[in-house]
Amino acid sequence: MQVTSEAELIAQSKQGDQEAIAELFRSHYASSVRLAYSILRHPDDAQDAVQAGFFLAFRRLGDFRGEASFKTWISRIVVNCCLLQLREARRRATWVGLEGRNGTQGTELMPSQTPTPEKSAWCREISSAFFAAVARLPKHLRDTYTLFEISGLSLREVATALGLTIAATKTRLFRARAGLRISLQPVWSLRRAR
Repeated sequence: MQVTSEAELIAQSKQGDQEAIAELFRSHYASSVRLAYSILRHPDDAQDAVQAGFFLAFRRLGDFRGEASFKTWISRIVVNCCLLQLREARRRATWVGLEGRNGTQGTELMPSQTPTPEKSAWCREISSAFFAAVARLPKHLRDTYTLFEISGLSLREVATALGLTIAATKTRLFRARAGLRISLQPVWSLRRAR
């Protein structure tokens, strides 16, 4: 299949072209696995998260509006699947029985490493505030930040993808980070006050 641009692939995929869908997802698979692995740190878990993310993306392909690049959109879905997988893993870990000190099966229990309800709520609050702050960034800053920090592209790759110089890419990253710091300051201040 001879397709010249990702925009054409997306348009054909929305029309149900199976080859276009396969090519679209194939072109983002490796970077999605790297992204998932950077979060989950286990190859099988990363593969599972990417498969779940791609399945969701495939089902919601008609909802893709093109406000961000396809890579940004699919990366966000994969990150959400990774975070969901981490939350589920924490829920499953409860208590672990330990062998008695004399080598026999003991009744001692080791407390779970599952975060306290307060810490879980705080993590959800921070995560929600962070993603809301990223969403509020102007599109040009959001795309640059997402490609670099979330998708894990190098400065050169981000610059190439967005048609910028490396200096302009660094400037956008600096401005995006400054904007996020300002947006998240009230959340951090609240945390210190508790």
